Amino acid sequence: MKIRHLLASIFTVFLLFACNQTNVQKKPLWITEPGDGAVGSSKTHVKGRYFQEELAIARARERLAARYGIEVSSVQTTKVKVINDRAYVRSAKEILQIVNKTTLNAHVREIWLDKEYDELWAWVYPVSD
Repeated sequence: MKIRHLLASIFTVFLLFACNQTNVQKKPLWITEPGDGAVGSSKTHVKGRYFQEELAIARARERLAARYGIEVSSVQTTKVKVINDRAYVRSAKEILQIVNKTTLNAHVREIWLDKEYDELWAWVYPVSD
């Protein structure tokens, strides 16, 4: 009887371990090795998924532009006010670009959402006309 309980316990542990392994997300290779492209990310955005995606793409484009000689400077100010159980967030971003008669066209090659951390990643790549 004890052996059956032991075997059932071992089987349950293996089953739980196997189920847990199937839920693990694997980061795409392009996040660490973007090639000629650039990667940007954004955590949860107060205005929703669309704004989270736009922010990740903007960050990736800024990195790509900087790589190709376009000077990019950005400052983001975030103010958080918490009253009782409500949080109020105000965010402002200023971007200064100095362009030396350079045009850089880029497109979004891929977007990936890390569901565990709710972080969205965007991979942009330069496009020649």
